[in-house]
Amino acid sequence: MKTINNKYVSIIWTVLRVWLGYQWISAGYEKIINPLWVGSKAGVALTGFLNGALEKTAGAHPSVQNWYASFIRDVALPNAKVFSYLVSFGEVLVGISLILGLFTVVGLLAGGFMNLNYMLAGTTSTNPQLYTVTFILLVVGAGAYVIGLDRFALPFIKKIFNKKAHNSSIKT
Repeated sequence: MKTINNKYVSIIWTVLRVWLGYQWISAGYEKIINPLWVGSKAGVALTGFLNGALEKTAGAHPSVQNWYASFIRDVALPNAKVFSYLVSFGEVLVGISLILGLFTVVGLLAGGFMNLNYMLAGTTSTNPQLYTVTFILLVVGAGAYVIGLDRFALPFIKKIFNKKAHNSSIKT
């Protein structure tokens, strides 16, 4: 897959990654400054969103499946305030990760997981596009973060883990 990891093609992947990161930071920032998401009334906006998702479980072709509605009712709604903070700050952290190219795979997986949950809750909006870009960047692999802080951070982390693995095998 030399084409995918070509340094010139990596510029395209970087632009796409930074664009995706900007989308996440923008969405998260709007939530963080909104007291219905973060602050004195945290959870109110998410509760409204989740109740709207529950309304989409009816009919012959529901937008929200019963198993996901059970998750919403039993887990998300009782913990709406906690989930409100997780979603708001999670979106910003995913955006920072992608823009800096630091822990890119973790950021892509977390962002993809959030997009998937939004779609499972019956929301289309830009989520399919963001999910598709996330999938493409995951398939591209290292080409998506050649230009980014992972280029420096990952070898350092690998070195640390290799030392720990080496030290633990010596002790046994």
